[in-house]
Amino acid sequence: MDMIETQHISAMTIEKVVIHPLVLRNIVNNHNRLAKDSGKRVVGVLLGSSSRGIVGVTNSYAVPFEEDEKDPSIWSFDHNHHESMFLMFKGINAKEVVVGWYSTCPKLRENDLDVNALFSGYVSNPVLVTIDVAPQEHAIPTKAYYAVKEAFVHVPTEIAAPEVNEIGTSKKSILVTQMTPGGDNGVVDMIECLYMYAKNSVRISVEGYDLSLNPVDLDISLVKHFESCGAVDDVEVPINPETNAICGRFTTVVLRGEGAAEKALALNGSDVGGWRVSVKILPPELPEMSSRMSGREFALPYVAENQNQNQP
Repeated sequence: MDMIETQHISAMTIEKVVIHPLVLRNIVNNHNRLAKDSGKRVVGVLLGSSSRGIVGVTNSYAVPFEEDEKDPSIWSFDHNHHESMFLMFKGINAKEVVVGWYSTCPKLRENDLDVNALFSGYVSNPVLVTIDVAPQEHAIPTKAYYAVKEAFVHVPTEIAAPEVNEIGTSKKSILVTQMTPGGDNGVVDMIECLYMYAKNSVRISVEGYDLSLNPVDLDISLVKHFESCGAVDDVEVPINPETNAICGRFTTVVLRGEGAAEKALALNGSDVGGWRVSVKILPPELPEMSSRMSGREFALPYVAENQNQNQP
């Protein structure tokens, strides 16, 4: 740890983690090479940059990591390997710094807070990205977190290259990499996956909370309140980037699961730690999602149009 200067990511709330698709490919390849069919996970370092609450992940590498299957408090992380790899990557691109770490276990583990504390020695506010290397359904295979008050807070993730075009106009738009002429670079599959993920999700608007609440506390309370409706994939609390305070009366919660909309509406008027929640169903992010259009039918013409626009 002495060889690497501790990098600084603002201690203010992290709003989003953007992951380059090649990072996902490299992580999956490493997992298949090192731990496929072993029941073990691969742990590694995430490199990139951070600005105004958005963490961009542009590179990664695996690090030898061992943990006791029966006692999660017993684990080891190869610091020397990490420091050697980091110095090598820094020689290639000095702008990339440590922004956090990844795990190829799709769910949080008991010792993850301890591992995250270790990474606090390399970056002041590390992000943890969990990757499902074998997703069983159309869904973004990543979840991101950062630690607050000895607990993990969920952060929205997007899969994108550094240069992107946006689909949609909302703050949480779907992103697509800028393509080179002559091939879709695998973007069709990625767009199809993202489209189906968004189409199968339910977006609700929540209000009724006091603006003086801590945004992290509001995030945690909403996750707990709506987890009975299905998977809580995102909580978009409106935050003032300068004061880190809640700045809006409407928070968007994204749910996924059978009957999620009906279950969420059933909670309308229920108590959330001293305040009554008001729940409304929001329209889909894209008008096509209200139709029978499949993800493939959406992705193919979009990618073709994007290619034509990028040709000289």
